[in-house]
Amino acid sequence: MGGIVITLFLHQAVLGLERTRSGYDFARRQEIRIALIKGSFDEAGEAVRAVNLLFRSSDEVSDAQFIRFTQPLIDTYPYVHGLTSHRFVLGAERAAYEAARRKVWPDFEIKEKKDGGFVRAGERPLYLVLDMIAPQQRNASAHGYDIWSFAPHRELAERAIATGQAMASGLVPMVEPVGRLGIVITLPVYGPLSPGAGSVERRAAARGVSEVLIDVYELVQLNLRHANLAPGVEITLSRQVQGQSTMREVGRFGSLDGGEAAFPGKLVGSVLFDRTQRFTVSGQAWELRSRAREPAIAHLGSVLVLLTGLGFSVAAAAHVQGRSRRVAYIQALVDERTADLRRTSEALRLSQRAIESSANAVILVDALAEGTPIIHVNPAFQRLHGLRPEEVIGQPIDMLAPDGDEQPALHELHNALRERRESHVVLQLARKDGARWFADIYLAPVKDAQGVTDHFVISEYDVTTARQYEAELEHRAHYDTLTGLPNRVLLTDRIARAIAFARPQGWPVWVVALDLDHFKHVNDSLGHAAGNRLLRQAGERILALAGPTGTVARTGDDEFVLLLESRIDERQAAAMVNEVLAAVAAPFTEQDQRLFITCSAGIAGFPGDGCDAETLVKHAQIAMVRAKEAGRNAVRFYLPSMNERAVERLALVDAMRHAMSYSEFELYYQPQIALATGEVIGMEALLRWRHPQMGMLRPDRFISLAEETGLIVPLGTWVLRAACAQAAAWHRSGLGELRIAVNLSSRQFNDASLPRLIESVLLETGLPATSLEIELTESLMMENVDAAIATMRELKAMGVQLSIDDFGTGYSSLSYLKRFPVDVLKIDQSFVRDIENDTNSTAMVAAIISLSHDLGLRVIAEGVETEAQLAYLRSRGCDEVQGYLFSRPVPAREFEQMLRDSRLAALQGAAVRPIG
Repeated sequence: MGGIVITLFLHQAVLGLERTRSGYDFARRQEIRIALIKGSFDEAGEAVRAVNLLFRSSDEVSDAQFIRFTQPLIDTYPYVHGLTSHRFVLGAERAAYEAARRKVWPDFEIKEKKDGGFVRAGERPLYLVLDMIAPQQRNASAHGYDIWSFAPHRELAERAIATGQAMASGLVPMVEPVGRLGIVITLPVYGPLSPGAGSVERRAAARGVSEVLIDVYELVQLNLRHANLAPGVEITLSRQVQGQSTMREVGRFGSLDGGEAAFPGKLVGSVLFDRTQRFTVSGQAWELRSRAREPAIAHLGSVLVLLTGLGFSVAAAAHVQGRSRRVAYIQALVDERTADLRRTSEALRLSQRAIESSANAVILVDALAEGTPIIHVNPAFQRLHGLRPEEVIGQPIDMLAPDGDEQPALHELHNALRERRESHVVLQLARKDGARWFADIYLAPVKDAQGVTDHFVISEYDVTTARQYEAELEHRAHYDTLTGLPNRVLLTDRIARAIAFARPQGWPVWVVALDLDHFKHVNDSLGHAAGNRLLRQAGERILALAGPTGTVARTGDDEFVLLLESRIDERQAAAMVNEVLAAVAAPFTEQDQRLFITCSAGIAGFPGDGCDAETLVKHAQIAMVRAKEAGRNAVRFYLPSMNERAVERLALVDAMRHAMSYSEFELYYQPQIALATGEVIGMEALLRWRHPQMGMLRPDRFISLAEETGLIVPLGTWVLRAACAQAAAWHRSGLGELRIAVNLSSRQFNDASLPRLIESVLLETGLPATSLEIELTESLMMENVDAAIATMRELKAMGVQLSIDDFGTGYSSLSYLKRFPVDVLKIDQSFVRDIENDTNSTAMVAAIISLSHDLGLRVIAEGVETEAQLAYLRSRGCDEVQGYLFSRPVPAREFEQMLRDSRLAALQGAAVRPIG
């Protein structure tokens, strides 16, 4: 460290001397550059003075004499781009002067600059004309140029004439070379002039001026190149802008070394010299700035001092370090051996503690002794096996396995011990008290220094709980958790095995799909807990009748599948299924209540109805659906026509999903007639589907499917909005305040947002709430009476009218009818149709009309098709009617025309027959 400190001190001292010398040299070279540049400007000024002397010495100088005199000057000073002579010409002398000059220059005339070129000068009292110029070839076009007409040039000439001194112009762009800047030095030429004359006398005696054009860039570059002052230096020449304090750059010469400094300069830090000096040329201020990086060679001495000192210091340090390292190595070797012994001892102690503290049993056996006896066990072994160490040490490893146990894993363990290799097995072992448990066993050989296996380490992990979980998961994967019956996965496997067994002999296999009828009512009325108990009881009854060869599986909420494979024929299969239906139909007991529930069944058989489990189950379910459609609590065998119908239903559902997007649905309207006046007072909106292939479809073809799939909700919303919009449009067109009746599905009515939907539709369409009548069926309202009443009251508060459709065909509870806030009862057409030939229907119609009037309700009869029916209804005081006697349901356009014709007939006093 002492050597490095001394070395750095000496290095800084030498470095300071080197930098002082470099700075002095840079300043000296800067002075030389300025002297050369200023001298060149002075030489150019001498050239113009020589031209001036030529004109003073002779009154008449020819062009040839001028060229011979100036050519040596131009050759001597390459940066001089032109020497010119200008003479004053009076306006009165212009014609004579131009005629004299044309003898030398045929096209000569006095010109001035305009629009970037030369044109004939205008008439003026005085001209300062460019009379002679060298070199002629380069500047021939300028002959005759009147510089007096150009204000900056005229000002320069006036200053020179007034002072009698050479004056320099500002920077002017040069024509050639393009892009460079030059200056013009002007010197006046006088006639006879007395000494001490003032500016007035000088102006009076002035005959003209002589000028020299200097390429400043060329002047500087030639001087720097000849003096070798440009390499490695960036030189910037600037001139003061005339009349201002700012400087304008004329040119930049040379370049500053942009690369990295050489090693010595990089080591000591390269210094950038920057020096700016001003000087004057012909009364104008100039500025020269030089920038250069300190040369690396300038610091060779300081670098050598630094490197030499560092070298000596490093050598001395290496010698001392080498001696210290040998001593430290010996000490480190002693410490390492001591630490190794300590680590080995700690590792042995830690290994022993780990084995003793392990939660799993660890057994050490001697691989070289006969019978591979146990030589050590840890405390966990005693906890798992129930044996003390003294009971097992020295005993062969076979004593741990149960007597006479033939587990394949035990043979694998013996083979691994014999072959001296690793192994992993799962064994069922017995504790001392006889309890069985599962152990996950890992066998690992321990080798000596020569690679011979002399011991084994056996690790045992208790996996009994994991095995129980696996068994439970296996059971859950194949059995229903509620009923304990096989699920769909196990059912599929059993059907596949039954088919594989029956196929060679051609025996039948029967798959029966069972579904509890109206099971949803049990959950809704008694709760899901009661429903679950009923499902378990139903499964037990079906399983009791299936027999030892049958399989009963639960495949859905209230769906079971029965597999029959006892080689019975079709008649026997149907008889057995009927027994199942009878057993299910027997009353169930739930909390001291007797429940009755039925079951529908569909049967599909192998090989006639399918050759795999999926097909057979699907066809059995199709047959079961047909049984439900036939009235429930019935059995149906699968027929191919059933599948065709199912496919047709699926196709119809798919087409229905797209029908709204393609505007295939439309509304038909059937008029409702007031019997008292015979006028159309309203209409019922009826949905039709114009199917692209099947033509016009009535609602009974697709409404039930829409209910099943949930499409009834968006479809019903569309019907409500379209019907209200059409009724509002007829109101606005002057066809009367007609009432529009719209039917609601159960899904729509049970939706809590129904009142908000109707309110928004009325607001959107502008239809008065009193012109909307919502038709509800008795069964729809009876599903949840309290909720139905709450919804109906909300609608009534809005002003919407309510009617009960198909009255007399449902529950017809008079107590509920009293609670329902309805306005209209609609007599079902089945009663109206039989008025003429059935006294019971006649009495029923009369009773409904009387009941409605007693309750303050209007009554409307639908399905009126004959005059006799109409006469009877009128005689009983029925309020309104609708039916084919008046009109079938028709599209909106026809209905509107019908209304207009009816109103026209009324205006003309026609007999009242509402709509013929």
